[in-house]
Amino acid sequence: MAFFDLESPENNDTDNLVWLGHLSPDSDTIGSAIGAAELFGGEARRAGELNKETAFVVEYCGVEVPKLISKVEGQKVGLVDFNQKTQLHKDVDNSDIVAIIDHHAIQDQPITFNTPVSVDIRPWGSAATILADRFEKTGKEMSPTTACVLLAGILSDTLVFESPTTCPVDKPYAEKLAKIAGIEDLYDFGQKMMEAKSDLADVSTYDVLKGDFKHYEIKGKKVGFGVAETLLPEQLLERKADLLAEMEGEKAKQGLDFIFFAIVDTKTKNAHLVIYSDAEAELATAAYGYTSEANLMYLPGMMSRKSQLMPAVQATLTA
Repeated sequence: MAFFDLESPENNDTDNLVWLGHLSPDSDTIGSAIGAAELFGGEARRAGELNKETAFVVEYCGVEVPKLISKVEGQKVGLVDFNQKTQLHKDVDNSDIVAIIDHHAIQDQPITFNTPVSVDIRPWGSAATILADRFEKTGKEMSPTTACVLLAGILSDTLVFESPTTCPVDKPYAEKLAKIAGIEDLYDFGQKMMEAKSDLADVSTYDVLKGDFKHYEIKGKKVGFGVAETLLPEQLLERKADLLAEMEGEKAKQGLDFIFFAIVDTKTKNAHLVIYSDAEAELATAAYGYTSEANLMYLPGMMSRKSQLMPAVQATLTA
């Protein structure tokens, strides 16, 4: 494997280097891939289709949509915004990976290596925040368009600083990025992103389910967990029957032991968990301490899959 070290980018071999996020590319994944490519060299790629928010961000910031990843001989891959096998695109082998930049915990099914790779994992609100910090520490000037997509990554993953995953460095870096991007009101930008994400009336139910869907393997149990963050939760609650039908198909197709879908109300900062069957109801009650009714469980104060929803499921399955 060619030399690659996040700490000494001037020495890196960047031929055939691409930066890639997880299978459901969101604003943090896309922004971080674009930012890493500008900082370290190489090109940004994506592993799936963009959701409505990220499509809005790409257009707003004036950047090209990264191309889909494809297998090429001698490719080197830097991963952003994830570290689990279950979220890795099929065209990437472990031997292709040269670096990881992430803000998620190393849980079940992490990507492992036969040789050391350069890794930067921090408990920050977004991978984009880590990239912004690396730009600042290296003294490399970033383009306004890259600042814009990195800002979007921070705003998206922190829900404009309202998510419990937000950390003290996220907002200061967001403010710096806004200045570079020429965005006078970052809160207005964040509101526009949320509005773009929320209107799912013209999106198929399957695409709603899979728009931000992640796979986990915990103690041999396969869990699929989708999330939709929206200002219009009633729009999705009205589609409960269709969501349950799509969840049935996805659970069977992926061989999942459990499947969940959370409708996160970003206005009230609460969630509605769609419960597929008795198995999910039993696990969710044990994890969250609430009961379900008519295939729904109300979860007050819960917004984050990363820091609230999945940790509770993991703790229950490993108890």
